[in-house]
Amino acid sequence: MASSEQIAKEYYEKGMSLIHINNVELGIDNLNMAKTIYEELEDSKNYILTLRGLAIAYGIMGYDSKMLFKCLNAFDYLDKNRIQGAKHFFYTTICNRYMLLGDYDSAINYGKMAMQDLEEYGTLFENEPHSYLVACLNLAYSYLHTHRFNDAETYLKRASDISAKNDLHYHDFSLAIMNAYLHHQLNDDEYVYSHLDELDTMMKDPSITIQDYLENLKMLVETFCSMNEIERAEAVAKNLHSTATISNDYHLMLETEKLYMMIYNRNGEEEKYHQACVRYAENALAYEKAKASDHLLEMDTSIALSIADTPMELL
Repeated sequence: MASSEQIAKEYYEKGMSLIHINNVELGIDNLNMAKTIYEELEDSKNYILTLRGLAIAYGIMGYDSKMLFKCLNAFDYLDKNRIQGAKHFFYTTICNRYMLLGDYDSAINYGKMAMQDLEEYGTLFENEPHSYLVACLNLAYSYLHTHRFNDAETYLKRASDISAKNDLHYHDFSLAIMNAYLHHQLNDDEYVYSHLDELDTMMKDPSITIQDYLENLKMLVETFCSMNEIERAEAVAKNLHSTATISNDYHLMLETEKLYMMIYNRNGEEEKYHQACVRYAENALAYEKAKASDHLLEMDTSIALSIADTPMELL
């Protein structure tokens, strides 16, 4: 018989994997089960990580008030239990949400708070080098969008050093794209051209989960459009379209059409832009229909299970 620790671990891992493939609502259900067990076990580390997972999930769904509520719950829990070195998880979650909403100044503020927590208290919690790497990448990304290129370069270098020192290569694609964007902004297109093969190889690497790099892909498309390399920008969109088609992922289809819309709008191709808008609308409707089907199946299953558990005399 599985222990409570093992059951909680399975709920947590399943929840995070479901969120990773954009099945967020079911992911939240699993994380809530894990959270309840970890709270009963008084397993503070995993309880905190589960709260972070829930905050991330609500952020993905656009439920910003719920996301912030989970973060505030975490801060309160950490203060009450005098746990230091874990607030950065939640500062980072808030930072990421501001990044996605395009408020890069606020993102920088929370990114700095995450970095400060790591630098001052990081050794007091079981933190991995990955947390430092993500904090650097978030700050670099936000500084690039506010045209503070010296600051961006500083954090890109720190991120590269952490990655190399700890053999962490999951974010190499992000680093490559941000470095290309930085050098283009500094009028060094030669750097970009000299790294095209590297970018192409990374983008087609089957080990890369392309869903995790959507914001970076937008940055790459912006770079190519600004360089007037429209065919290369289209190639990025085509690669994402291929991934979306193979995985039958409507969410990725929508992101693909956003890239096409950006490309054709930037290039003044009105007819292609309008076609991309129509495809976006069609995919948005298909996405809503697929979500409705999932909800109906979930409701029918719940009702069937409820009836199965109901004594015959009550039917």
